[in-house]
Amino acid sequence: MKKLQFLITMLILALTLGACTPGGPNAEVTATDEPTVTLPAAVETAEPMPAANTPVAESGASDCPIATENTHLLRDPSHGFCLLYPVTHKVERPNPQEVVLVVGGLLNAGDPRAMINVSEGRTAAEVADEIVAGFEGFDITPSQTTVAGEPAMVLDNVPGQDINRRVLFTHGDQLYDIYFSPIEPTDTTAIDAFMEGILESFTFIPVSETVTAADECVHPKADQQLITDEAFGYCFVVSSEFTYEQPSETNANIFVGSMMDVEHPKLMIEVIDADGQDAAAAADALAASFEGFAIERTFGDTLGYEPAERLDGVPGQDIGRVLLAVHGDRLYRLTFVPADDTQTELYGQMEALFAQVLNTFRFLP
Repeated sequence: MKKLQFLITMLILALTLGACTPGGPNAEVTATDEPTVTLPAAVETAEPMPAANTPVAESGASDCPIATENTHLLRDPSHGFCLLYPVTHKVERPNPQEVVLVVGGLLNAGDPRAMINVSEGRTAAEVADEIVAGFEGFDITPSQTTVAGEPAMVLDNVPGQDINRRVLFTHGDQLYDIYFSPIEPTDTTAIDAFMEGILESFTFIPVSETVTAADECVHPKADQQLITDEAFGYCFVVSSEFTYEQPSETNANIFVGSMMDVEHPKLMIEVIDADGQDAAAAADALAASFEGFAIERTFGDTLGYEPAERLDGVPGQDIGRVLLAVHGDRLYRLTFVPADDTQTELYGQMEALFAQVLNTFRFLP
């Protein structure tokens, strides 16, 4: 009996050692079933590291800096750059060569702003020399810095509509000319911090004529949501507490709880055929339809880079602020309520919703 137990023990030991021995001449490798882990849709898995000697893809938008709670990411593949800008600012594109970062709108010249002009054919040194020569007799202070690895010329106290600072550098065959203003000689703290954030985050990416929704749409923060409506052709960011619904082919609503809620602001969007009108003509017609009412008209706003007309005090179930813009062949009418400044708390919430939508609204490419 003891002999039998000994033989069984030796047999088990031999089988165990064989299983632990690395692949020998007669070794067999058996695939084992591993548990499948399903990740939530919102979780992104990291990309595997490239194997040794594997070519790495050309740098692109993935190399752009990561936005913080206080900044948004601007990606501009058509001009070959990306950067971070303060959430207080808005992106404007007054012409194909220029990007402007400004508070509120293009007419605001009091807060720090940056105008980024991209062109070809000249070097930074040539343009800097032209600027200095063109303002002979003025105390323009030149210095040097580095932007995204490229040497850059800095010109301080440049005369213009406002005293400004110019930063010029080239990359490839493109000249980047960034105009910072206004410069207050007695205290440059605000413009210095604004410029530092932009220049330190400035990153070159491959130039591409293809601009996608991912390039244009603003990424939401932790307590926000990105609204993207392909049928109406836009995207924008609002607080996560809002609900977005499209009750008809021409209308969309944004509200908290329900459209009957009276403790939060609401936004009603109407998208119709422009019928040949521009924003100004549409605003003229709307104002004329409420003749006798004290409607205040404001100029200088834009909606997704398009000129927009703002009308305050528009009658309705609630007093509304209406913003009108035309993009392509469609008229966009955005009505924010309540626009009644006697309702102090609600009016403040409406202003916050208006600013957030205006700053982040983009038409889809």
